[in-house]
Amino acid sequence: MWHVTAILGVWGMAWMGDWQFHRALDGNSLSWAYTFEWPLFAGFGVVFWVKTVRDEFRIRRAGLDPNLAEAGVADTVQLPAGLGLEQAGAYQPGGPPGDARWTGAAGAEPVLASTWRAQMARAAAELAADPELAEYNAYLARLNAKTKAKAKAKGR
Repeated sequence: MWHVTAILGVWGMAWMGDWQFHRALDGNSLSWAYTFEWPLFAGFGVVFWVKTVRDEFRIRRAGLDPNLAEAGVADTVQLPAGLGLEQAGAYQPGGPPGDARWTGAAGAEPVLASTWRAQMARAAAELAADPELAEYNAYLARLNAKTKAKAKAKGR
């Protein structure tokens, strides 16, 4: 379906460019801009399609996800929950994101999600270590609450 969508999209944008070209020839001067804009959009679509197909081939050929290198994972491949193979586990809702708990077996948590949780925990620790930043964030939260209260009062 992705290939069909890309082909139909490029064809549609080429058709729109041709239509605008004929309108421009009939005297609509604004259509000259659209005459060149639609093929440019089609070009962006082709570039995006080529990149996604190339990335998919790279992933399949190498047998791993290039994002895993950033996560510090060597030779294992795990997809985020809901993609590919179904995972036996879930995140328990509630609390700050860094405190989310994985209910599945150890090592079954999606790698990118566990890395994100570690980054959130590091950010929370840095925030706790900098009282000036914590005070500034509290100030911003108070301003936000005041703005919301004013907007709510006007809405009545």
